[in-house]
Amino acid sequence: MKRIVSLLFVFAALSLQAQSIKLEFNPVKGMEYPVFLEINQTMTILIPMMGEMTTQTDQIISAVVTLAEEVEQGYLVEACLTRLSVKVTGQGQTQSFDSEGEDIMSQAIKTMIGKPLQMIISRRGEIVEQMPLEDSFFTQADETLATQYARRRREQSMEQIKQMFSQNIIKSIVQAGLTKFPDKALPIPSVWTNEDKNPEMGAIVTVQQRLTEVSGNRATLSARLVIMPDPNATQSGLQRMEKISGNGEVTSVIDAENGWVIESNGTQSLKGDLVVEQGGQIQSYPVTIHVKTKITSAH
Repeated sequence: MKRIVSLLFVFAALSLQAQSIKLEFNPVKGMEYPVFLEINQTMTILIPMMGEMTTQTDQIISAVVTLAEEVEQGYLVEACLTRLSVKVTGQGQTQSFDSEGEDIMSQAIKTMIGKPLQMIISRRGEIVEQMPLEDSFFTQADETLATQYARRRREQSMEQIKQMFSQNIIKSIVQAGLTKFPDKALPIPSVWTNEDKNPEMGAIVTVQQRLTEVSGNRATLSARLVIMPDPNATQSGLQRMEKISGNGEVTSVIDAENGWVIESNGTQSLKGDLVVEQGGQIQSYPVTIHVKTKITSAH
């Protein structure tokens, strides 16, 4: 009897070791895949002769992804922003925009809400292609601003809106609802590494993912991030981040059936230089950034 019990334990152990799962993005036609983000960022800039200046930025962003059709590379999807709220506080001043607000800037942002943006997502959960924006994409926002703003302020405000709705920003919002999975079955537990370039920061982000548990349709992952400057980055703009580096941690729960993020919490600590070009002169200021993110599949 003891030998039988021992063999049962051995078979149970072997069964646990052999347990594996293949995680992939697997959307269903007609289903909506929502992603709701809360981003809290504290940025401190060291200004010579003035000391430290700290700015707090709080963002609420939500979007919905739907399957348009299955294609050779994976899935052609449509992503629509459903809410965008940004509040910036620093040096005793506060500036805020909200697609649900009543001021003219918020009303201009509201015209962008619900507009479908197409992209292709692979079965591994990676955005592999974004369809170009149509020329008329920002027309309504510009016309809204024109009702109250003079030309110069209108142009400055439109530039802000275009930055908020840039393809890189939209890509990062949708990617927040996804995880890049290896193209193979994963034992439980297992570890894999992804490396991405972040053109906005001029950085290379290395992410080590660890699958720790699968229970029902929920897979639990933890991740460690290392951010280093991209030596091949070509950055432009009157204000930009350079020499960015840092690290971070993220814990996530994934829907094992469709690969969509159910919930995720993360932190990042970064440092680098803020480079400002003005009047033909270039100034560089040391910067530290702390970011806290929370992602859910519903609000």
